[in-house]
Amino acid sequence: MAEAVTNVLETIAGQLADLPQPFSSLSLLEKEEEEDAKRIRTSRVGWWRDFFRIRGSTLPRIWRSILGFTVWATAIALADLVFGRKLSMTNNVTPLLSVVVGLLLVFRNGSAYARWDEGRRTFAKMSSIARSLSRSVWVNIGAPPPVKPAGADTSLKPPSSSVEEGVTAKVLDEKVKVLRLVVAFVVATKHHVRREYGVDWPDLEHILSPRFKQRARTTGFGWGAAEADHATTSHEPLLTEIRRVSSKRSATSLLSAEEANIGDPPLASPRSFASARGGEGERRPLLGRAGGGRRATFVSTDSMVVLADYMAKPSLPLPLVIAHQLSIYFASCKRRGLLESIGPAGYNALSASVSQLVDCFTTVEALAHVGIPTVYGIHLKQCTSLFLLTLPFVLCESMGFTMIPFVTVVAFTLTGIEAVAAEVEMPFGVDDSDLNLDLFCAELRNEVEHIISRLPASTGDWEL
Repeated sequence: MAEAVTNVLETIAGQLADLPQPFSSLSLLEKEEEEDAKRIRTSRVGWWRDFFRIRGSTLPRIWRSILGFTVWATAIALADLVFGRKLSMTNNVTPLLSVVVGLLLVFRNGSAYARWDEGRRTFAKMSSIARSLSRSVWVNIGAPPPVKPAGADTSLKPPSSSVEEGVTAKVLDEKVKVLRLVVAFVVATKHHVRREYGVDWPDLEHILSPRFKQRARTTGFGWGAAEADHATTSHEPLLTEIRRVSSKRSATSLLSAEEANIGDPPLASPRSFASARGGEGERRPLLGRAGGGRRATFVSTDSMVVLADYMAKPSLPLPLVIAHQLSIYFASCKRRGLLESIGPAGYNALSASVSQLVDCFTTVEALAHVGIPTVYGIHLKQCTSLFLLTLPFVLCESMGFTMIPFVTVVAFTLTGIEAVAAEVEMPFGVDDSDLNLDLFCAELRNEVEHIISRLPASTGDWEL
């Protein structure tokens, strides 16, 4: 008897360990609030406190450049004033370069702040959509259909007429999972823009079901899509086709033996590959071909490392997998008659919310992974460097050795502006100047857990 009770208790404990824990959101929120309190903020009244601050400034990024320009100015001053090399130049050159450098830096700084502000507004919009979608799902799905007026024909009952005033336990459990999936979309977006792939993160631990995690862990899916173009016309299952391609690559020393242990396909993945014909895929140059159009053998250690890193990146980002699951759930609710209270317009609104989440994800992904044009950044640094390198020749005759600290100040100003732009153009990191996405996600999760645990889930429980 005692053993039976012990086994039952162990089983219950194991099940409880797998269930999402609402109170974990409170501890996570408290932790993120403590971290947010440690972030550097500018003082509203203490000017000199910020003036002498090193942490959070651009000095850790630019001190090497400042030191280099200072050493250069010192060398020019010694050569001209001590050794009499007469390196002085007319000051007519400086205004020409200063105008160009000033315009370039102004445009660079303005575009970088525009990216920071766009990231802030887009992530705020994503959080707003997630809040509205969570509320709509919690209230409307499984609710009874509208009450028909007196005298209306009731011979044809709606599909959901069997749904009682209260939400059934199964529907309620589904709604809880979907609300946490909505939160997981925002959290997964945060990790994706930081290039943190996978589902094994503390803030995703209790909001994704174990089954979803197991299937979402499949990585490298789609790396051989170009080689499997012919699978679109065959009837081979997807997993069989991948293993066939894997065996073929292993025979030519392309991959290690670990590739043969490919797991289950991602959640709701297609049955066969479907890639565009007649063109090179986006990932083909990395893995498929070398110079001259011939296949590379990838037998070197470096190539295997590149291939391993590539296989670690999922073909389908986790937020898009979650969006796909949300769309499937809403379609299932429509088929089961759980959306009769809001009708077709409500279903369209739910689908539109998912599409808006995907739009926001695409925007922040582009902001995080697509920087300014390379040629612009190179030319800006070249022009700024040329200006700072010619400045000592112009100032050494009129200022003497005092031009050395002056060049240092000018170098700090100009290179600091470029460093500020480089810092704020990617607002999704973990620096003090970046958006505190961890706190935003923790607050959203806590709000959704409050809805789940405190607010009514059916129209029959409302009260004023």
